[in-house]
Amino acid sequence: NLFLPSTHASKRTAVLGTSKSRLTVRIGSLYFTNKPNKNNWSIPLPLINPSDYTFSLATIMAAMRFCGMEAYSEELIYPDGGDVTEEMNDSSLDVIEPLSQRNVDIFKEFKENLKHGSFPPLQVVYGDQLGFSVEALAVIPKHTLIAEYTGHVSTVERSGETSSDSLMVLLDTGSPKTSLLIDPSRAGNIARFLNGINNRSQFSRRKANVRTRRFSLDGKCRVVLFTGKRVEPGDKLNYDYNAGVEGKSAGEWAKTGFYDTSNFL
Repeated sequence: NLFLPSTHASKRTAVLGTSKSRLTVRIGSLYFTNKPNKNNWSIPLPLINPSDYTFSLATIMAAMRFCGMEAYSEELIYPDGGDVTEEMNDSSLDVIEPLSQRNVDIFKEFKENLKHGSFPPLQVVYGDQLGFSVEALAVIPKHTLIAEYTGHVSTVERSGETSSDSLMVLLDTGSPKTSLLIDPSRAGNIARFLNGINNRSQFSRRKANVRTRRFSLDGKCRVVLFTGKRVEPGDKLNYDYNAGVEGKSAGEWAKTGFYDTSNFL
């Protein structure tokens, strides 16, 4: 309860004895956001109730099995013996906006929490109109990390070999032979179940409450999803699949994984 959005930072300081200037604090094996800041990401609070926590994970596993996914993974997967290697993911070949060291550190702490089973308060739901989507089970403040986009890494050139509608650009070198995509159809996490918005509709664009960010970590491109605004319990998480490629030509769209979202709600 010390880390709920409604808890004043002074109470955390009084109980934990931590400096107000420290952005995160470690308690046991988990990291928590100590001082939310509009310029920095926040670490999501896990569900405290055991039954809610179990239910949340069960919805994710059920959705994955329904979609024929073979494995859960919180990391990028480079197939053994494949034609895509981790060395090909060289962020110096792309134009990547630098990420602050504070956010790099917060991302690492978020990933460490995931290893200990501390997941964001989310569930995967299914509806006849939208198919699978992701809903919040608790309040999630703005700029809270949701998930790293993970899955098998492939080249843009080979994107036609998959029927996946959830491809994510990882590295854009300008060449389909060396540009990389993330394909979560066989392995991945909850990120693949977030809905897209119709970015040609102003009404639909207002539904976007999650943003994506490509950044470089140890010389490798990574993609993370985080909330762009405060999310309330029951809200669906939506983001713009085409963020950053609006106004480009059809050829450029094809190279960067542009989706026709005109039929999205």
